[in-house]
Amino acid sequence: MLKTFSARQVTADVLSHLERRRPAIVTDDEAIRSEIRAALVPVRREYGELDLPVRYLDALERELLATVPARWRQCAEPFTADEARGFGLWRGGDILARLAYLTLGASIGLFILKAPFIPIWEKWLPFAMAGGAWWLPDLQIGFHRRRYARQLGEIVLQMDQAQRQLERQITTEDVLAGTGAAAELSGVDRLRANAAVTATSPAQTQRPRAAPDADDPKT
Repeated sequence: MLKTFSARQVTADVLSHLERRRPAIVTDDEAIRSEIRAALVPVRREYGELDLPVRYLDALERELLATVPARWRQCAEPFTADEARGFGLWRGGDILARLAYLTLGASIGLFILKAPFIPIWEKWLPFAMAGGAWWLPDLQIGFHRRRYARQLGEIVLQMDQAQRQLERQITTEDVLAGTGAAAELSGVDRLRANAAVTATSPAQTQRPRAAPDADDPKT
């Protein structure tokens, strides 16, 4: 099967489509199914233009509708809720929050530098900790987004495992019919049949010689 229509690629495209509508549909199973079908419309159009076996795409759609809605909602719903509350960041990670983090980071760095019982004497440590603290909200958001991306990737991998089973839906007749080879094959079969009939027809079959007559004076 072409990579464009593989379960892996189509699932990734469907999930991208769902993500664009996520806040509006994440709590509605029927809306999710409707959006999956809508995402498959351009896929079906391109697939049909190539005259590929319809059974495969029908089976892929059934598998998507059976797997993706529940799996996607399971991870998308809590992520959307976390996103709506700013991933639990203090003050939403605004400029005042970042300044507070920066001050706290610099203070911890100075304490580590000055504490006699901590064998660290690098002068740049407070500045490094202050800079890292400034980006703390972005690190928190990045952590949540990476975890969500991994969960979406697991859905894609699950669908990818169904690829072989989906390809079994395609028969040899489907492939030949889609490529036009069926007509060529039938023509060859007709030629072979005609050749077989011709080879066994009375006009082309050599008659057996008659046994010599005992009374014939020539024998």
